[in-house]
Amino acid sequence: MKTAIVVHGDSDGICSAAITLNRYPGSSIWFTHPVGLLGDLKNVRAERIVICDLAISEREKDDLFEEFLNRSSTSEIIYIDHHPLPLNTIAGDIPASHVVRDLTKSASELTFTYLGRPEMKLIALFGAISDYYTDSTAFVKTTLDVLDKRTIYLEAGLLSQALGMQGRRDYDFKRKLVEALSKGVMPSSRPDIVRKAVAGTKREWEAIEYVRGSVETIDGIGLVRNVPRGFSPNKSAKLALGVTGLPLCIGTRRKKGHIDFSARKRSTFSLDLNVTFRTIAPRFGGSGGGHPTAAGARIPQKHFDEILEALQKEVEAIPY
Repeated sequence: MKTAIVVHGDSDGICSAAITLNRYPGSSIWFTHPVGLLGDLKNVRAERIVICDLAISEREKDDLFEEFLNRSSTSEIIYIDHHPLPLNTIAGDIPASHVVRDLTKSASELTFTYLGRPEMKLIALFGAISDYYTDSTAFVKTTLDVLDKRTIYLEAGLLSQALGMQGRRDYDFKRKLVEALSKGVMPSSRPDIVRKAVAGTKREWEAIEYVRGSVETIDGIGLVRNVPRGFSPNKSAKLALGVTGLPLCIGTRRKKGHIDFSARKRSTFSLDLNVTFRTIAPRFGGSGGGHPTAAGARIPQKHFDEILEALQKEVEAIPY
């Protein structure tokens, strides 16, 4: 049976893909993102389609579910994810052959639990750590109990830092990485990964200096506008939390008439970013979502000031 693996291109998605490829050798590998999932899925031809680490876009939900239904007569669809669902949606609404979901675990762990062979346990652990699921699940805790954390964190760090250095659309590199991980190859044994990881870490220190010099404070929100290529808007938002001491920070980037938002918040701040962006973004012709503490949105550029004002009102309403 021909299998296609459709995943997000970050560390958690990469590790999920490697676990799946180990289970189904010879699978084709597709990298996409929540807003692009529907369009890319229409180009996938396979009898089995495994979708990992891809949230369901609020805006694309109905069309995506229709595509699932249309493909169900010819393809088995396995959907594995750990993001919150769109508002007013439950797991039973997803018309896939198999649905695996848990907001408290990484996509890598979920994929390993459902599809993984024993030799992929470390790869699942790398994905979990890279996605900040550190000591937060029974799987992570019990696996680390019998391993040296320093070694495991080094391997996971090399993987995530190398991917952070690599261009988002360098799919050839990512496919080769998935293939290597699916065979149990450790990141530290790949000189190219080590080189990229060191370069990525150096760039991250540069990003800290950039954020310090460019972050704005606007009514309780830290804002890093138009994050330049080479720096991550998501990482810039995270770094801005430390620079400003504010409860919510945002990194933005312009993209063909749209503004991409990446938002991070302090763990002690009660605002749910996933619900906030899923609710606010559609009001301004966009879409958004993610996790409660890390989310994002894409909106038309002309509505930037309006959505920023709406977010400011949300922050003002919550003491911190």
